[in-house]
Amino acid sequence: MFFIRIVRHLWFHLALVFLLSIICTALSWASPDARAFLKESEQRHRTRTQQYAGELTVVNKDGKVRKKGWKSFREGYAGDARNLIRFVDPPEVKGVGFLSLAKPGGQNPDQWLYLPSMKRERRIAAQDRDSSFVGTDFSYEDMEEFDHEKYKVALQGEQTFESFPCYVIEAVPLEKKGKSVYGKLILYLRKDNLYLLREDLYRKGEKEPGKRMILSDLQQIGGHWVARKMEMTDLKKGSKTTVLLKEIVFDKPQPVSRFTLQNLNREGGE
Repeated sequence: MFFIRIVRHLWFHLALVFLLSIICTALSWASPDARAFLKESEQRHRTRTQQYAGELTVVNKDGKVRKKGWKSFREGYAGDARNLIRFVDPPEVKGVGFLSLAKPGGQNPDQWLYLPSMKRERRIAAQDRDSSFVGTDFSYEDMEEFDHEKYKVALQGEQTFESFPCYVIEAVPLEKKGKSVYGKLILYLRKDNLYLLREDLYRKGEKEPGKRMILSDLQQIGGHWVARKMEMTDLKKGSKTTVLLKEIVFDKPQPVSRFTLQNLNREGGE
C-alpha cells in the first residue's frame, strides 16, 4: 500500500507539472511581449541607407502657412543611424544643414546645425533638445531615430487606428541611456506589418500627450514599407507640420564623407 501511495503521488506530481507547463505556454501566447514586437519591427524595416526629397509645410494656430524643402540622407538604422538634412528652399533657409550621429551605448546622438549666415556649425546642447527644429513642430529630440533599446516597454493592449488593428505599446525613456524631454511615448504598431502608424508624446509630469505624430500613405518601395506622409501636431499650440516624402531610395551607397562636419559646413552641399 505504501508503494502504491508513492506511485499515485508521483503520477499526481507529474500531471501537475504537465498541466502547469500547458498553462504557462498558453499564458505566453496570450501575453505577447512588447519588446519582441519592436525587435521584429526593426528587423523587418531596417535598411542600410535611405534618402528622399521632402516637402515640409508648417501651419500655425492662426492658419499661417510656411513651406520648406529639404533633402534627407540616412545611413544605418535606429541606434546606429547617421543622418544629414540639407534645406534647399525657400531662399532664407537654403543651405541650412543638420547632422546627427549616433553614439555607442545608446546615448543621445551628437547633433549640429549649420547656418550659412554664420559660416559654421553649432552643436545642439542637451538643454536645447526640446527646441523647435528650424521653425517646425519637430524638436531636435524628435529628429532622432527611434531605438527601442533606450526605453522600458510594455504592451498596453490593442486598438484600431485608421481602420488598421494595432498593438499599443508604452515606451518609457531609460535615463541611463540619455536624457529625454518626454516622460513616455505611446506607440501604435500596425499588426500585419508592424509599421509605426502613430506616436503620442507625453512630456514629463503631464497626463495628456503634448504632441502627436501620424504616419500615413504607406507604400512599398524597393521591397520596403515606407510612410510617404508624416504629420507632427503640437496639441497645445494648435500647430502642425506635415512632411511629404518624394524620390525615396533605399540601400543606395552613400559617400564616405557625407556624414561629417566638413561636409555639413559646405554651404549648399549635400
